[in-house]
Amino acid sequence: MTRFQFLSQILGLLLCFTALECGAHIKDKTPSVRFAVNTPGAAPYLYYDENSKRYEGIVVDFFNSNELSNQFRIVYLDSNRARSEDLLKSSSIDLFLSSESWISKPNDFLFSEELIKHDSYIYSASSFEGPFVPEANLSSSICTRYGFTYPILQQFFERKENNIQRVDSSSQFTMAMMMSKGRCDFAIMNEHNARAVLFNKTFCSSEFYQSPNVVNRARLVFVIRSDLNSLKNKIDTALTHFVESGQRQKSLERHSGVNHFPKVKCHGAR
Repeated sequence: MTRFQFLSQILGLLLCFTALECGAHIKDKTPSVRFAVNTPGAAPYLYYDENSKRYEGIVVDFFNSNELSNQFRIVYLDSNRARSEDLLKSSSIDLFLSSESWISKPNDFLFSEELIKHDSYIYSASSFEGPFVPEANLSSSICTRYGFTYPILQQFFERKENNIQRVDSSSQFTMAMMMSKGRCDFAIMNEHNARAVLFNKTFCSSEFYQSPNVVNRARLVFVIRSDLNSLKNKIDTALTHFVESGQRQKSLERHSGVNHFPKVKCHGAR
């Protein structure tokens, strides 16, 4: 090897190290945004995937899109619905996913444009003869998620007599598990959650039915700290492209599936 070739290799290595150092430096300079997760999340929106050991879902796909991925880095922090509002107000976090109608003090925060519509139905292991009417099911039990408020059912849950029994679970998956085992007569879920959970292979031997009627409608948005107008503007601009380009629909199908109710037993399942 000549002296010139040796010096050329050394120079090449130095340039590589410099590029790597610059890249790492740029990455370190990328601002981070703290996102509170209603642990353990809920598919298809935002959920922890045991295989990849990281959060997945429509929210992750949105923030990984070209419009946002180079502007800031999202840090996902475990929380719960009741706590997230306080954390946001104290500036311990920057945003979380919710609905304006679920926030106790909406005037304290900023709200993004709509990420997706959130229509909830009643689900059962047996078919419905007609729309689900709470007054006609006062002796029933409904699987719910701990900490969630359900406007159409809340008055029945709070009655001392002639009430509907509320059976709390930590996630939509445990709600489905309890319903499949007969520990509750019904479960209340958003339609996207239900498709992602009830068609899971765990429930191959179960049948699930969706009520003919929507029992609650909401708009899912990002709830943002009141002093982060710049973040809200970036999110709103990116949301328009995410929806109009078809990325949201592709993400929804990837994390929720394209199945339709009723969900029947898998072939060969007993």
